[in-house]
Amino acid sequence: MITIKDVAKYAGVSIATVSRVINGSNRVSEEVRKKVLKAIRELGYKPKPHYSLNGELLRTIGVLLPDLGGYHYSEILSGIEEYAFENNFDVMVSLTRNVPDIEKEILDEYFRRKVDGVIVCTLRSDEKLLEKFVNSGVPVVAVDSRIDELRADSVNIDNFSGAYHVMRYLYEHHHKKILYVPGPSNVYASYEREKGIEKFLSKYRDVEFSSCNIRRFNQDTGYTGVKNNLKKYGKNFTAIFSVNDYVALGVITALNEAGLKIPEDVSLISFDDAPFASYTVPPLTTVSQPRWQMGRIGARILIEKLSNQLKKILRTVVLPTHIVERKSVSTI
Repeated sequence: MITIKDVAKYAGVSIATVSRVINGSNRVSEEVRKKVLKAIRELGYKPKPHYSLNGELLRTIGVLLPDLGGYHYSEILSGIEEYAFENNFDVMVSLTRNVPDIEKEILDEYFRRKVDGVIVCTLRSDEKLLEKFVNSGVPVVAVDSRIDELRADSVNIDNFSGAYHVMRYLYEHHHKKILYVPGPSNVYASYEREKGIEKFLSKYRDVEFSSCNIRRFNQDTGYTGVKNNLKKYGKNFTAIFSVNDYVALGVITALNEAGLKIPEDVSLISFDDAPFASYTVPPLTTVSQPRWQMGRIGARILIEKLSNQLKKILRTVVLPTHIVERKSVSTI
């Protein structure tokens, strides 16, 4: 049985240095860290976790989610759990409620428990919180979340192109006065969608574009945003682009209360293709994103890393989106 002493001897370092690497300490140079991690891989050393079964690592993945309300993260989690189950891994799920301090507490707990790998969805706090996992050789996969500097894999949808194509779709239906109901600017998905809109507007200068000043992912965002806009400016738009389908529900209510019909008076397009999108009145034209596939691919990448497949290769997966045409957009 390979021990920490064998790893230290193989790498030509002290046992204390190996321990620092395993525990994600910053008190080790990058060169030494790589040497130790290489020794761990080549010898097949398995650090003993705090919770173990017959001296072996528990086959456990730690998953970090903002919440399980609605459909988005629950479908991502379903994809993660299904692939993990097929490969005999357990999934430990924690909810952050979008609070950075809770994210830190959960990640610290995952590190103490020595989970085999971590999947994070829509991380709100600094990605440096994940450094100790990466530094100690624990693989990290970001799903529906931006990772700029960390040596981690990621799985996202093409939010940028998805939003660009929404704007072009409205333009092709002759809509040149467009109101946007945005999401939080510090969330990767909504930030990328706004970048796609900006790209479109830089090419099509004849579009009159405005945006609501409320930024959340709930129904009240759409309802209050549109009500405020109508009160302040009147109907200065022919079409509304909603950041997601939940927000679109509020938009529909606000327009109904104002006596505006969809799509006769105002066209509406959204993002997500929620399970209820085909049951709104009228059925909602929206962008479909493969949430279940995102989770499954994220779990697959992580488990492949744990199985020493493509261990050194970082993968950035960007899945395409497409517009699902229903009845909420008309040509003017």
